[in-house]
Amino acid sequence: MKFTCVRLIVLVGLIAISFAMAVSAQDSSKQDPRFKPVPMNPGPLGAAGYIALLPIDDRPAVGQFAQMIGAVADHKVTMPPREMLGRFTLPGDTARIEQWLRSQDYSKTDALIVSVDMLAYGGLVASRTHKVSFDEARKRLEFFRWFKSKYPRVPVYAFNVIMGVAPTATAATRGIHDNLARWAELKDRAPKSGDRKLAAELEQLTKNLPSAVIDDYLAARKRNLQLNLAMLDLVKAGTVNELILLQDDARQYGLHRQDQAVLRAKLKEFGLESKVPIYNGTDEGSSSLVSRAVLDKFLYKLKVAVIYSSEKSREVIAPYEDQPLQFTVESKIRAAGGIPVSEFDQSDYRLFVNAPGTDDEEFDLFLKKLLKELKDNRHIALADVLFPAPHHSGADERIIQALKRENLFDRFAGYAAWNTAGNTLGTTIPHANLRVFFRSKLNDRADRAARTEAAHLEFLLNRFAGDYLYHDIVRQEINTRLRAEARTDEVAYEFTPDRYAQINREVSERLKTRIEQFFAEYFKGRTHRLAIYKGVEKTITVNRLNGLNVYLPWARTVECAIEFKLDYQSN
Repeated sequence: MKFTCVRLIVLVGLIAISFAMAVSAQDSSKQDPRFKPVPMNPGPLGAAGYIALLPIDDRPAVGQFAQMIGAVADHKVTMPPREMLGRFTLPGDTARIEQWLRSQDYSKTDALIVSVDMLAYGGLVASRTHKVSFDEARKRLEFFRWFKSKYPRVPVYAFNVIMGVAPTATAATRGIHDNLARWAELKDRAPKSGDRKLAAELEQLTKNLPSAVIDDYLAARKRNLQLNLAMLDLVKAGTVNELILLQDDARQYGLHRQDQAVLRAKLKEFGLESKVPIYNGTDEGSSSLVSRAVLDKFLYKLKVAVIYSSEKSREVIAPYEDQPLQFTVESKIRAAGGIPVSEFDQSDYRLFVNAPGTDDEEFDLFLKKLLKELKDNRHIALADVLFPAPHHSGADERIIQALKRENLFDRFAGYAAWNTAGNTLGTTIPHANLRVFFRSKLNDRADRAARTEAAHLEFLLNRFAGDYLYHDIVRQEINTRLRAEARTDEVAYEFTPDRYAQINREVSERLKTRIEQFFAEYFKGRTHRLAIYKGVEKTITVNRLNGLNVYLPWARTVECAIEFKLDYQSN
């Protein structure tokens, strides 16, 4: 990106001097001259920037999180209306979505971020079935060419999923879901291993599974791989500026590994191996690219020092993934616009990773270091990917209890502990990136600083509410009761409408009470220092939790939507 002298002067006038020095140190000659970011709005109410986002579906983790993370750096993230995005097994309305994308005013937009799977198929769940042909899907990619020809200034970021091993767990797939996933695993593993028992198991699964189920699965996989390859063509042509390929729920073996090999060969042929990453994850693609877009806009790379709970934990392969944890951590950092460094190197912030493969002595040392650095007011983020029993998706209770004793919940630059290692890292890192970047480089006005401080605290509270209060406590209580009552695996799939309404009410009642108590104990009444402006130290004090709304976005307990705003006063 080549800035003219006038544009550079404008930027220096709008942002902190330290940031101006950082920008001047960058090598702008390597940037695309068509990228001309919109300067920060100097007005008292205007956002620092604007991003348009097409998420992969309508769940909070793929849309709401990205919007809340953008707000941490005072960037407004705009998405299509939720009703366009479909819901669970109902695909998004691709025709209306494209119409919405084409009708937006991009004159103030800093970046466009697109889920290829929503644009082409109608979302993640829809991408796992063969209801859209490759020709239809490829035709929808023409939007990228239209957009780049009309708005050459606006960089295009895209994320595309490599199909996972299993279909979505729904009422329709109950009874075949696990067998089909195992079949896809053995189709890759049995011939590679030469194991006769595995070959026999594969043969039996092939006989037991309906041929129509296998045919649809293979047709969807073939189409998705073709679309992945078509996206590489668009990157090579410069139509899409940045692309990440996200490996959906995976195992160490499976047909997805063969797809990855095809894609890596094409990346090598195109000379794009270092430009287009392939790594584990899906839901967090939006958040990673919001962080990346903001940092790219200002030509900045954050250095992230990583502290693992043990050396062994670096090599652990987490559930639903197929790569060692260290590979995933470093891939997430780079995708979100950072540079991974060791804990002994100079860094912008430090990322603590609590992971399996850690003994009690190692964990104690890890926790002591984490608490000490939080007390020292350093920029610290925590990705808690241990996922201990019985919930297997939530916070490590040992860390939570220590944070309660020391009252340190609001000290983090970023925190997450949900679902998978990839999901957790892809939430923690973008949040910490924009928190640290804003505080150190964009903190130019007291009014802007106040609203971004509130946005940061809102997302921190949202994550402790979701990843600890919901996953550790409320979800576990409800799932345990449901399993006991039904004596089936209903809780793992899709609820009936009546059952969904009943459970939704119960979740809302239980979780609201816990969130209000948690807020009162650890966030309410706390005063947070912003900076010194014109010789006066500015602060905000958190007063109330407004508009708390809790519900299950889909007919299952896998995720929970939590919405609220913090009421605060500034001096």
